[in-house]
This record gives sequence, C-alpha cells and structure tokens, in this order.
Amino acid sequence: MTEETAYANLAAVAESATLGMTARAAALGASERPVLSLSAGEPDFPTPAYIAEAGIRAIREGRTHYPPATGLAPLREAIAAHLNETCGGDYGARNVIVSVGAKNALFNAIFTLFGPGDRVVVPAPYWVSYPAMIRLARAEPVIVETDRASGFRLEPAALDAALADGARGVVLNSPCNPTGAMLGRDDLDALLDVAAARGAW
Repeated sequence: MTEETAYANLAAVAESATLGMTARAAALGASERPVLSLSAGEPDFPTPAYIAEAGIRAIREGRTHYPPATGLAPLREAIAAHLNETCGGDYGARNVIVSVGAKNALFNAIFTLFGPGDRVVVPAPYWVSYPAMIRLARAEPVIVETDRASGFRLEPAALDAALADGARGVVLNSPCNPTGAMLGRDDLDALLDVAAARGAW
C-alpha cells in the first residue's frame, strides 16, 4: 500500500473550519482582546449541578463501561416514548440509535445512505460540517441558496429542482444553524412530499 492510497479517503477533506475558527478566537483572546467566539458550540456557563451530580453518581455506581453500540436500552425506550408522544407514531427502542452527538448521528446517516457519485442538497446558509461529511462519504454537496424573503427556509420548488438535477438526498436542520430558521410541520410535509416523489432521502 502506498501513502497515496492510504490517504485516499481524506483527499477531498479540508481542515475543520470549526476548529480553525476556535483556534483563531483562542489566539485573539490570549492577546487580551475581547472575543465573542461563535465557532464551536461551547457553552459559556458551567455544567449544571444536577448533570454533574448524575455523572458522579454513575461513576460511584460503577457505570463506567462501554454501553451497547446503539445506546442503553432504557434511554432508547424513553426516546421512543417521547417521539410517540410529541410526533405521533409507533416507535420502539428498535427504531432509536443513541449517538455521541448530532454531528455523529448525521455523519452515520450520510455515510450509510450516500456514496461515490451521489449528490446531496445542503440549504445555505449551513453549518460548515455538512459539506465535509458528505465529501467523506465521497458524495458531492449541492448547495441550494435560501434568502431572507423565505425566512432562510428551503423552498419545495428549489428542492425539487435540485433533485430533478440528480441529487439523491437533502440535509434538513431545524432550527437551522446558523440562521435559527425553523421548519414548521407544513414546511416539513411539503419538503417530504417532494423528496418522496423523487425517491430521495
């Protein structure tokens, strides 16, 4: 194996823009300039006491080993019950996977659903990680602009045009990071109808 083939999976991946912005903000902050970093989602407050106490209790109870890869069964059951209550449906623990964060869950979904030659719609503005995740799956991000007039929400006609041009899926984020735009039930239904009609994820 050559170095060239060993690193083929990383060929299309650039340095993390999030980590780059975080490092720049830290450097500016170290120079005693006032800095408000809008890069990583790092809270500017301490971990709430009840969360810290739950972690300490778990350590004292010996719950420090690897959980099942899909997550702890009671947690998955509680998530399924919450989905059934808030969204309707008949979800069970079998329909839920617990990940180490939203980015991890989204990467897993993208890596599972898409591959070389696939095109995936990303509404803009978008969080910088989405195109990189798509490229890691050796797929191509298709950036579809939104605007203030639409409330920075992806319009069904714009999604339909991108899917008609060969895209196989779409990344939807609500509330949107970075705009805060929210997709209501009617918005989601309209976008899902377009995706279903085009056989897209």
